[in-house]
Amino acid sequence: MIKLKSLNKKLLRLEASLQKDARKLAKLKRKIETALRAESAPAKVKSPVRVEEVSKAARTPTPVVKRRSGLTPAGRDKLSALMKARWAAKRAGTAPAGEPQHAEA
Repeated sequence: MIKLKSLNKKLLRLEASLQKDARKLAKLKRKIETALRAESAPAKVKSPVRVEEVSKAARTPTPVVKRRSGLTPAGRDKLSALMKARWAAKRAGTAPAGEPQHAEA
């Protein structure tokens, strides 16, 4: 025998899914109606003045915002010194202990 509580739960779930499906159906019907209205409406012709304004707006470039690095001048000097030391070691053929040597082909 199935318990009353489990039957109620099943009924609630079924009702919820039916409501969800009804909402989906209504949404699809609205989409079809709007598509039919848009299709049957006469095509609107843009006025030449408005087209010209839009084309002017499209031609104006957007300003480029420069990003600033997060390095301080002291940090930049330190990084510069480290890179120069790394390049000097590479030219000499020895890499610092912390870096693996890569074989160049």
